[in-house]
Amino acid sequence: MPRTGTSRTPTICPQCEGTTWARRIGTHPVRLTEPASLAGKEIHVHRVAFQECHACGCRILTQAGRAKVERCVTRGIQLFLGFLS
Repeated sequence: MPRTGTSRTPTICPQCEGTTWARRIGTHPVRLTEPASLAGKEIHVHRVAFQECHACGCRILTQAGRAKVERCVTRGIQLFLGFLS
């Protein structure tokens, strides 16, 4: 039975228009811009899922990867501001 849903991988690379992708796990750096007291600081989120283009090496976060980055950045900001004990 054929799949009827949409593909989870990007179809075309935004940089080189390549069409072959590999799933990878790696560290994703996030530079903070808000709040003002944390502007310029960087949080490294480990073990994030992304798709990597075979042609140019461009990385695009998967849906699960984006969710993990969002959770970790929110928790990191809370930790830096002293909201967590």
